[in-house]
Amino acid sequence: MCDCNIDRRSLAKLLAGATGAAALPGAAQAATVTSLTITCIDYRLVDDAVRFFDGKHMTNDYDQVSLAGASLAAVSDKFPSSNAAFWDHIGIAKTLHHIKKVIVVDHRDCGAFKVAFGKDYKADAAGETQQHKAVMEQVKARLAKTHPDLTSEFYIMGLDGKAERVV
Repeated sequence: MCDCNIDRRSLAKLLAGATGAAALPGAAQAATVTSLTITCIDYRLVDDAVRFFDGKHMTNDYDQVSLAGASLAAVSDKFPSSNAAFWDHIGIAKTLHHIKKVIVVDHRDCGAFKVAFGKDYKADAAGETQQHKAVMEQVKARLAKTHPDLTSEFYIMGLDGKAERVV
């Protein structure tokens, strides 16, 4: 038998901690955010992406996944494990945080696009935008088919951090 002396203050702390711990799983399940954002892994634009989402008044209201190529990760046969990750994370974000929207931000001078298509668009911004748009439209169509309850937005970001909506 324990010869422990538990005073009222210690007992109150113990009960408060147990009550708080019991509440955590329910609180975690109840968390919601509006969007899942999918960006490229490129180190040059990490801070710009956060500023972009903050500028859209999304601070603390989105989940974020970074995959090489962003939209390309969803559909390119060059990156099969990224394909699975892209779609799996949409399902996870819906389940855990009840997202309503997917926002994908590609960027200019993307190495993943160069690998997938074997083309460098440094001198052809219009062609680069069209290449990204074609991929984005594939993703949007698949998203509408597999998750018709979600809306979507697709952007391309310049290396200066400025983004424009493409789809």
